[in-house]
Amino acid sequence: MSNVRTERHYKLTLSDGSVYYGRTTLSGNKRYVNHRCNAKKGKHNKHIQEVYNKYGYGDWVWEWLGEETGDLEHHRKIEFGYVQADPKAINLYNGRFASGENEYFKQKQQTIRDAHTPEEREEYNRKYREIYQ
Repeated sequence: MSNVRTERHYKLTLSDGSVYYGRTTLSGNKRYVNHRCNAKKGKHNKHIQEVYNKYGYGDWVWEWLGEETGDLEHHRKIEFGYVQADPKAINLYNGRFASGENEYFKQKQQTIRDAHTPEEREEYNRKYREIYQ
């Protein structure tokens, strides 16, 4: 394996019941604080931002799911598994976005497409690739 690293996988349940899965190398709750700060600044992804704007983050539930050591592909597969197993997952580029297999997510996916131009989606994809590759 190349570029082996230890990452912590987490689940963030939002006030509307939707769920975001992620992973981080940050220690403690720094990633959770980053999610909250980005939402406060109005700079989060569309769905999380909409939930924050409507409900705030007082009801958000943060859970550590585990710690894994492996290469990037190993971590992506784990995150993909979490997303695929949860019908309320809102992850855009690691799971249900690719599969489009349930109605709940198909509606969320269409809302996201309608709200962003192709250029905005490409910019998001570029930033995402810079962070996770």
